[in-house]
Amino acid sequence: MFLDNMDSIKDLNLIDEINDSSNLILIKNRLELLFWNKNPEVSEKNGEEAVDERDEKKYLDYLRDYQERLRVYGVGDTELFPDKIDYLTLILAANSKNHNIYIKKLAEEYAEKVPLEEGDSRVNIWEFIDVAANSRNNDLHLERMILEGNVVLLNKKRQSIYNFEKIRLKIKNYVDMVRNAQMHKEIKDLLVKKSEEAFDGIKIDYNIESGIKVITKEYSGEIPEDWHPPCMREILNDILSGGSPSHYARRSFVVYRFVSQFDPNLRPIEEGTITNRSAQDIATEEQIERFLDEIINIFKSVGDFDVEKTKYYISHNIGYKVANHITHCEYCKNWRDDGGKGLGYYCRPDSTCSRKDIIHPLDYLCHNINRHVKKSE
Repeated sequence: MFLDNMDSIKDLNLIDEINDSSNLILIKNRLELLFWNKNPEVSEKNGEEAVDERDEKKYLDYLRDYQERLRVYGVGDTELFPDKIDYLTLILAANSKNHNIYIKKLAEEYAEKVPLEEGDSRVNIWEFIDVAANSRNNDLHLERMILEGNVVLLNKKRQSIYNFEKIRLKIKNYVDMVRNAQMHKEIKDLLVKKSEEAFDGIKIDYNIESGIKVITKEYSGEIPEDWHPPCMREILNDILSGGSPSHYARRSFVVYRFVSQFDPNLRPIEEGTITNRSAQDIATEEQIERFLDEIINIFKSVGDFDVEKTKYYISHNIGYKVANHITHCEYCKNWRDDGGKGLGYYCRPDSTCSRKDIIHPLDYLCHNINRHVKKSE
């Protein structure tokens, strides 16, 4: 994997490499291959079945063309040149709005290349814990595994999950390092600009915007990403990059996202009693159905995704048709204490979280809405 070969980029001048038009062509080619839909859905066109023309043969032809371009452009450095393009692609992808789905797609690509053992694979328990603890994937909980001393036995299905998570976490770590790197504004602006050029025209299956449009009497309009609490941003990032948050984390995320759109002042407990409100108490059926479609589209990135199950659980969580009340997002205390719910991993408090009046994720959002409204006035 190219991430294991840092020697290929240690002496590069990043600005020169990013500004090189030949490199940008290859980066774009690399992204086109990564996001290529090799299993297109059959659709109806003029009463007849129409299949996406980008079939497997065209993919293989394009892959051969890309490899030939690598050979031509990388003459004299054919061994390390592909790694350089992969590193440059990661740097630009990390500075784009598509960084999470890039992580997922790249992890899938590399995981497919890892051979699965016919019998049980044997993994050292500490290596397994290092991956499982950071992946938050329910299928990798240690209590569900078969142990032989200090070795974890993985069947074919769990080998596949483990391999994917191990690779995904490695890529995610590099992407996060690039995104969080301190750099001059001019360089950051250049990387963002070049990332837009690289992704221009590339079809991405899950092009999810992280923002929420709030439509309440207090405020109407788009909510910038940093107005949402860190916990909700972390869960969304994890989902879009192919992670599998716990049931409790998913439920809190879904309800937060729903309530934040239609009544961000709604809390689990009001005047000392539990609040029993349904989805239709705060939104119309049309708005709810649109919300369901948006959330289902987000959860497509999760490995264990199932449309009908997802729709059922979301409807249950927000109190729509299959339940008569909203199952509320957890209070901040429960995120900190965790209690085995898988919430603590996403609780990464910032200065706003430390305010005494912030005791629930929606408090964080309301604080930023109120601050914006006051500033506007």
